[in-house]
Amino acid sequence: MGGTFDPIHLGHLHLIKEISNKFEKVLVIPSGKPWLRENPPVASAEQRFQMVDLAITSMGLSEKVEVLPLEVRRAGNSYAIDTVAELKLIYPDTNFTLVLGGDAAKDLNKWHRAKELMEAVKILVVKRGGAPVSDFDEISIKALDISSTMVRQSIAKRENVSNLLPAKVVSFIREFGLYGSR
Repeated sequence: MGGTFDPIHLGHLHLIKEISNKFEKVLVIPSGKPWLRENPPVASAEQRFQMVDLAITSMGLSEKVEVLPLEVRRAGNSYAIDTVAELKLIYPDTNFTLVLGGDAAKDLNKWHRAKELMEAVKILVVKRGGAPVSDFDEISIKALDISSTMVRQSIAKRENVSNLLPAKVVSFIREFGLYGSR
């Protein structure tokens, strides 16, 4: 499961926890330089990786969930197909499922080497209420109504975000003055 995680929030963590109940192991891979995004992430790739790692550990998910810095530590744009190739070297006897939200899945054909990616991994789409049916296997998980944009805006307005983020992530954001927290 990949994502920008700018920042990771309880909605992401709820999905990760639910997905971890359906797989032997979940690999969470924060994107390094997401090339399809209109605006670059606010936090650095390394900061986003650290926040994800802190969140997974603090939520007690480490037994079934591993956070990998593959894209964060790779130079250039982050392409899922490159990450899959790297994962296949690390875990040669593993079948991978790429878990995506419906919004990402509808643009999958725009991804770098999309056809090759879809041949290399199974795609599982987390359905959101009201979203059209995708061409891939789908799973329904009741998502929490939280977005990273909402979190960043709340932090910038100096609002309490303790109901949106794990406490360790809130501390990290304050420590580094992210999202206008200073």
